[in-house]
Amino acid sequence: MSLELVPRPEPQIYLVAYEMSVPEDSDESLISVVAHKAAELKVCGYIAHTHCGRKVGGELEGTETGLQMMVEWIQTRSQGNDLGDGEKIKSQMKEPRFSKWKLQSGAKYDVFFCC
Repeated sequence: MSLELVPRPEPQIYLVAYEMSVPEDSDESLISVVAHKAAELKVCGYIAHTHCGRKVGGELEGTETGLQMMVEWIQTRSQGNDLGDGEKIKSQMKEPRFSKWKLQSGAKYDVFFCC
């Protein structure tokens, strides 16, 4: 029996820029929650406060599936969570905006980081 090695195609990597509003007094816990979720989904890129301090933004990079899950997670978190009794958990992330997805020729980032 002969074993042939068949090369696996590299997964396609996409990049999307994003920005969202946050309270001016938001602390680093918001950024660390986003970073943790990105690591969980194997999404790379970065998040940083903008110069005005009321927004965070950055880039997300990953496979189509991982990136889609990350974008959906951010959108869901920005709407707040329904507790089932009409109450909602107030989200610190508001009005997320995303650029068009760009297919990358290769990975730009190795990890997700905060700056």
